[in-house]
Amino acid sequence: MKSLKLSWVNRFIKWLTRSNFEQVNQQSFTRLYTIFQNVEKKDDSKYQFVEEQLQKLQNNADWNTVKLVELLLIPLLDEYDLEMELHYQLHKAEALFGESEYKFFKGEFEIISGEPNTSKLAKRALLSQLTESLHMYYEDRQLRSVFANSARLKIGVFFSIAIFFSVFLLAISIIHPNGIYQYFSLQGYNFYWVASVDAVNEEIVDKTQHADKIHLHYAITALMAGGMGSCFSMLISLKSRIETVTLQELANIHSLHFIVTRIITGVGAALICYYFFRADLLSGSLFPDFRSEKEITLSSRSFFTLIIWCFIAGFSEKLVPSILSKTEAQLDKK
Repeated sequence: MKSLKLSWVNRFIKWLTRSNFEQVNQQSFTRLYTIFQNVEKKDDSKYQFVEEQLQKLQNNADWNTVKLVELLLIPLLDEYDLEMELHYQLHKAEALFGESEYKFFKGEFEIISGEPNTSKLAKRALLSQLTESLHMYYEDRQLRSVFANSARLKIGVFFSIAIFFSVFLLAISIIHPNGIYQYFSLQGYNFYWVASVDAVNEEIVDKTQHADKIHLHYAITALMAGGMGSCFSMLISLKSRIETVTLQELANIHSLHFIVTRIITGVGAALICYYFFRADLLSGSLFPDFRSEKEITLSSRSFFTLIIWCFIAGFSEKLVPSILSKTEAQLDKK
């Protein structure tokens, strides 16, 4: 039974870490093998080495072997096959490369083609450089895909946790009017809000009000909403970042410490937003109203408005800094 579980775990890990190159390698083998069959057979060591590498590639589709065989085949091509391969690789480069890089290879090809006495050596040199550039492009795309999938998996786990606890808190608010406070008190924990202090014996009198219990639920819900917002922001921005950032920046984005730091930032932004609402520094029809006792319930408009604003605070990296900047500007005027 244990070995069966380990087998399924290994399969799952293999599925998560599978490479997109596997299918490409199989297709590349078929193409390279066809090209090799058209090459004039020779008894020299280069021909035999390429043949050995193709056998190796047939048994085990490996990207490094694909690159090696593709480059080693270039010196073995005759003039007609060399010309065809150049046109084929340029066609792929037009679809994959940026405009400036494609123009470079296209320009070099036109210069070589325009000179009737151009040696095959120059064409082979251009084809080798073009092939290596295509290899680098494929590897870059593969690394970006790996980093993006890893980031999505990690962010998705945190997002799922945040959603679970948010739904849990919502369910509690439906089940009990005191919210999360009730479940802490059932476990034997007591929360005391200082209502008054007797000057004689300095004893803290427990006068916990219903509103205070509700605010505990509000604060925890605000944190979860901020965490959800930050995860959602990272997930939807990841697609555009894959294309625009460098590989090093993408590697940083998929790292666990970057994801956790971004989530903590979103949670902190939501908490600051909650403090602004409690202090009545943000008020209006679009914001929660904590001045009215009727609004301080777990089914009120203010409760759900708080969730929305804390989600936005976690989602946006500019909302809370903007609020703080405006508050600071108002203090400077005074």
